[in-house]
Amino acid sequence: MTKVVFGAIDDLGSKIGRYAAVSQDIPWRLVKDRIGGEPSAPIMTEGLEHDYLEELLRRTPQVDTIVGIGGGVAIDTAKYLAWRRGCRLIFVPTIISVDAYVTPAAAVRYSGKVNYTGSVAPDQIIIDFKAIRAAPVRLNTAGAGDIYSCRTALFDWKLARDKKGESFDEEIAAESERILEKLASNAHEIRRASEAGIRTLVELHLETNRIQIKVNSPRPEEGSEHLFFYTLEEQLHRSFVHGEVVGTGIYIMTHFQSQEEELVAKEMNEMGLLFSPKNYGITRDEFADTILQIKRYVRETNFMYTIMDEIEVTRQDCDELWRKLDAVA
Repeated sequence: MTKVVFGAIDDLGSKIGRYAAVSQDIPWRLVKDRIGGEPSAPIMTEGLEHDYLEELLRRTPQVDTIVGIGGGVAIDTAKYLAWRRGCRLIFVPTIISVDAYVTPAAAVRYSGKVNYTGSVAPDQIIIDFKAIRAAPVRLNTAGAGDIYSCRTALFDWKLARDKKGESFDEEIAAESERILEKLASNAHEIRRASEAGIRTLVELHLETNRIQIKVNSPRPEEGSEHLFFYTLEEQLHRSFVHGEVVGTGIYIMTHFQSQEEELVAKEMNEMGLLFSPKNYGITRDEFADTILQIKRYVRETNFMYTIMDEIEVTRQDCDELWRKLDAVA
C-alpha cells in the first residue's frame, strides 16, 4: 500500500539502496543536494513517446528503486521504467500541476496519442513543501484542473447513462460532488499555493484516484474536457501544463453542456487556475483547429461517450469561445 508522506526528501537516497533518479533539469537541480546517497543513474527524461521510453529502459542500469522527481513527465517516465523492470518506486512531485503521481498507469504516447499503459503503485509519495513551493505558483494551482474536471466529467457520465445505457454509480457521483465542494471551499489557499492549499490538492488528487479505482473507470474525473488536452498535444507535438489546458477544456465543454461557462470561469479564477489559451502560447487558429479535430480524435481512440458525440461544432463557435476566453481569463 502506498504511503503518502508530508515531509522532506532530505537523505532519502541513503535509505533505499541502489537507485535511479528520473527527473528533468530544473527539479533535479532543486533536490540533488538534498536527496542523499548517490544515484546509479540520474535519468533526464525528455518525453513520453513509447519508443523513447523503451530506449531509456535499455540505458537504465539494474537498481533496487526508481525515484521519480518532478512533474508529470518525470513521474510517468519513472512509472513506465519501474513497471517494465518490476522494481520499487518512489515519487517526489516537485509540482502538482497534474495528478500523475497518484495514478497507477503511465500516460505513454503512441504516435502522439495518449494510451494509459501499465499499472504500478509507488511505495511512497513524498510531498516536500519546500520543493513544491519553490516552483512558480501557476504550476501548483494547475493541479486544480484534474479535480475541477469532475464537473464536466459527471455531466458526460450522466449523458452516457441516459443516451447509451452506460452503467452509472450514484454513490461515486455523490463523492465527486463532495470533492468539488471541498475544492471550492479551499479556493483561497489553493490560489496562494500555501501549504494548506497544496495539502488540499494532494488529498483531492488521492480522492479522485480512489473513486476511479473503486468504479474501475475514469468517468468520475475525466470526460470531454480532457479531449481538448489530448487533441491539442497530438496536433502541436508540444508539451503543456496539463491542468491549465484541462481548465480550457472545462470552459469549452461547459459552454456546450450547460452554457454555464461564466460561472466556471469565476470559480477557476478564484482558485488561481489559469485557463486562457494565451497563457500557454497557442494561437487562435491552433485553438480552433484543435476543437474541430476532437471528433476525429474520438473516433481514432474510441474515447468514451461525451457531449462531443452530441454536437456539431463550427469555426464560428470556436471564434466565439476564443473571444469569451480572452475576456474572462
